[in-house]
Amino acid sequence: MRRTTYAVLWLVRLRGFVAHLAFVSISTLLALLSMPAVAWADPVADNIASIVAEMTVALDRHRQASLLAPVAVEWSDGAQLHATYLTQNSGRPERAGLLIHTETPGLPGYTEAGGASAGQSHVSEGSPNARTAIDGLIDAPLHRHALMDPRLTSIGLGYSSEPEPSTVLPTWVIDLASRNRPWTGAPAVVAYPGPGQMRVPLRFPSGEVPDPRAALVTPGSPLPDTGYPITLHFFGCTPQDAEVHLFRSIQAGTRVGETEVPVALVPPGLVLQTPTGNRPIEMVLFMARMPLAPLSAFRAEVTVTCGTFGRATYSWEFATRATLKPANISSVVGRPDLEGWQTVTLTVSDADGVAMPVQGTRIDAEFRFENVRTGLTPATGGAPELDWTERVSTVDGRLRFRIRMRGAARADLKVTVEDDTVPVTVPVVVEPTGSGVPRQVRSSLDPFPVMPGAVEQWIAAVGKTAVFGR
Repeated sequence: MRRTTYAVLWLVRLRGFVAHLAFVSISTLLALLSMPAVAWADPVADNIASIVAEMTVALDRHRQASLLAPVAVEWSDGAQLHATYLTQNSGRPERAGLLIHTETPGLPGYTEAGGASAGQSHVSEGSPNARTAIDGLIDAPLHRHALMDPRLTSIGLGYSSEPEPSTVLPTWVIDLASRNRPWTGAPAVVAYPGPGQMRVPLRFPSGEVPDPRAALVTPGSPLPDTGYPITLHFFGCTPQDAEVHLFRSIQAGTRVGETEVPVALVPPGLVLQTPTGNRPIEMVLFMARMPLAPLSAFRAEVTVTCGTFGRATYSWEFATRATLKPANISSVVGRPDLEGWQTVTLTVSDADGVAMPVQGTRIDAEFRFENVRTGLTPATGGAPELDWTERVSTVDGRLRFRIRMRGAARADLKVTVEDDTVPVTVPVVVEPTGSGVPRQVRSSLDPFPVMPGAVEQWIAAVGKTAVFGR
């Protein structure tokens, strides 16, 4: 028995085929390049209705956590035009940084309608599906503010991507025009994480432009690894002179034995400056100076002055989610198809059986061949192949990749996945007969569970107007 070991860190994609450089001869490469291109089907554009439905639910679960009314999602011509403009001009300086919210006349894909949508939209790049696009924007506090606006009644959606091997990121444009009207009536206050919200992430995610954590360090210094951003949003007044505290609770719902957690405040009114534009901090934004502890209850306390609210103190609780554990990752190996490909499906959940948002980052593979002398190519021809097909988990917690054994009797894999805490590696054995039984988990689009009594306490303190149609 001969063993071949290598790490699958990156793949060469050739017109729909995937091959490992270490095993592909020059003649094989030339043969692949001479083959006709495989027709490419955009997985989003071909499923607009289901994508709109997924984004509707994804956004509503976050707004529901903050007691906000649902928002309608519609496909938007203007947002679609701007998404296409962004992918056509990927890498150009005219769309770098905050210029992503503009269009430059004369560039490919420029339209007046796309430019109009650009100035009133959020943009998410790199998200493979609607749920991760919305989650990413909610996790980014400067983008969260508009999505938490009670005036928001609908959003317009656009999407664009390019077939592999393009390095252009999938691009989502979310038009927020429905909030572009003056605030009327008494001011409103909205908290996120919401009152009593559970399964809150632990870390401040990277990727927002500008990144508010830059205000916590000297220019050019590395951004700190902090806790998940906590925000208190005001509409109809401008918050000033904020004081913030965060407490870790020994017992949820009580203040007995609370421990104060060191926090960092990015004060409202501060202007974040970038080479391509500036952004003001419109809300009270703060975070623990270290990532939040998992499966823990916290109480946020904000004292701030805002319009007719005067100077008041707002207090609410939330609880964090569990960390990723190997015991909650299962695998199913399918039988080979007519071309020899086997699909491997990983299902990832927390201890309560709820799908967790994770990303596959690495596969280490050891292939075993029988009756083949060392140094010879397997009799079936070519080298074993691996190819991620769903690298970011779906709403039902599924990650998928495919493997072509090429005559190997067995493959011993080590698959590494990550959430926002630490990487976790799980073993997967692949044999031609397939293995495993599918495991059902609850969707990651299900509403957030809520700590008992937390919503009632918030409404009693803030008033029933905080419910906003719920």
